[in-house]
Amino acid sequence: MLNALKGLFPILNLKGHYTRGAFGQDVQAGLTVAVMIIPQAIAYGLLAGVTPEVALYASIVPMTVYAFLGTCRELSVGPAALISLMTAQAVMMVSPAATQGSEEWLTIAILLAFMVGAVQVALGLARLGVLVNFISRPVVNGFMSAAALIIAASQLSLAMGVSIPHGNFFAVMGHAIEAAPNAHPLTVVLSVACIGALIAMKRFAPKWPAAFLLVAVSTLISVAFGLSEHGVTIVGEVQADLPRPKLPTLPDFEVVRALVPHAVAIAWVGFMESISVAKTYGFQHRYDVNANQELNAVGFGNLFGGLFGGFVTTGNISRTVVAAQAGVQSQIGALITAGSVLLTLMLFAPAFTHLPKPALAAIIMVAVVGIVDFEEPRRLLDFKNRDALALVLTFITTLLFGVEIGILSGIGSSLAMHLLHTSTPHIVELGREPGTTHYRDVIRHPDARIDPDLIILRIDESLYFANAPVLKDAIEHISNEREVVPDGVILDFIAVNDLDATALEILELIADELRDAGTRLIIAELSSPLMTILEASGTLDHIGRENLFHSVNGAVNSFGLTREPTKEHTP
Repeated sequence: MLNALKGLFPILNLKGHYTRGAFGQDVQAGLTVAVMIIPQAIAYGLLAGVTPEVALYASIVPMTVYAFLGTCRELSVGPAALISLMTAQAVMMVSPAATQGSEEWLTIAILLAFMVGAVQVALGLARLGVLVNFISRPVVNGFMSAAALIIAASQLSLAMGVSIPHGNFFAVMGHAIEAAPNAHPLTVVLSVACIGALIAMKRFAPKWPAAFLLVAVSTLISVAFGLSEHGVTIVGEVQADLPRPKLPTLPDFEVVRALVPHAVAIAWVGFMESISVAKTYGFQHRYDVNANQELNAVGFGNLFGGLFGGFVTTGNISRTVVAAQAGVQSQIGALITAGSVLLTLMLFAPAFTHLPKPALAAIIMVAVVGIVDFEEPRRLLDFKNRDALALVLTFITTLLFGVEIGILSGIGSSLAMHLLHTSTPHIVELGREPGTTHYRDVIRHPDARIDPDLIILRIDESLYFANAPVLKDAIEHISNEREVVPDGVILDFIAVNDLDATALEILELIADELRDAGTRLIIAELSSPLMTILEASGTLDHIGRENLFHSVNGAVNSFGLTREPTKEHTP
């Protein structure tokens, strides 16, 4: 019973070896993250179009739930830039008439959190966390870099003090350039000063709580000089109220139906961001991070977050880094953070009233621009053009059509390129190294000798319907080049680990055609699972059990050839 509970609530595994020193480190780390998450949450709430208190609710409840259910000690769950942007876009698309911060907007955003949580929990219970592996790292890199630019561009309106129409990245940048002459001077000066201050602190005082200090100083300046009276927008009243459970209000059914694809997309992107960070730290500190348990933890966090009036959350990269650097030892650190945010909301909510929105825009812009990775495409071009192309396609598509279309196109292009790659399998001709029994690729090893009476091929890919015909073509091509009928064709299957029905049929066809021509088909290095497939399908009857060998050398020796191959391969 206890083991089952520990599986459901990993935090129970701390019992028996959690020391007072570890608790002290968790307190320090929890308070450090709290100082960072409060201004970030309000800023990301602004990006999502929700009120500050909703953003702070989203920093309390989901983090508390994750502390009990999550398997990563360092992960900081709460508002995140990309998910906040996707939330705002989803609400705008399903209810174009809703205005940010309005009752209708908040109703939809809170319901969306509940729906995202339901999707993530369903995926976790179905044990589908493994599906995240279908999204390649280059696709994630291109997607995140483009999303960072989109998020930064979305803040130009607040940073300039003008209204900028929505659209794709290039449209927003065009509108921003057109609106530049009408920018509010004081707002621009404040924005530039805030961005400069954040960059300077990051460079010269990296351990300082830059965002927290910026919020405190900019608020004091706002109060002292009455910035709101001079046209600078401020946060406004923040309600000091405890988060209370309440079922999300259901808007019009058409709105709910329209939210479904957005909920699925956000659920997947949010989990992708969260699990990538969690696995990184699990690997570094040598402990297991369970993908399905993480889905449940983040999912229940969003379910309860929606229930307590918060918006969508996920694991945040920058705060997790801070937690790790502060020496967090367990999920207790997350509970300390959540409790600190709750106390701040109850005791100091009025202090955020005069916080200038340009300062929040600066926090977002500086945070996300650091995500843009210009080095990865250049690195991939040096050794993997296919991955570089997937990255660039995802990057451009995301900038043109938005984050949801971008991630879908990235997954599609990645899978398409994988299919294209596997449909042209790497098939190499093998020759014997002089004086040895080893057979090597004759292209990479020019000294390897081939026997004119044998064709020896190694297939470096599993065979299936899209690529199996290429094997038959390769055998025919080499036979035609030599202008002789070989005594045997030896296939090295050391890298083949699966065969589908089409591949089996083509193997049968190859065996039958070679037999009719007086040539033996031999398979070497066949694995046990493939042997089972050949037997069950009847393909072994066409090949013949006597034509299966443990090694290429054994297959060659079965022809009774004692001489050393003398023909040199000519590239």
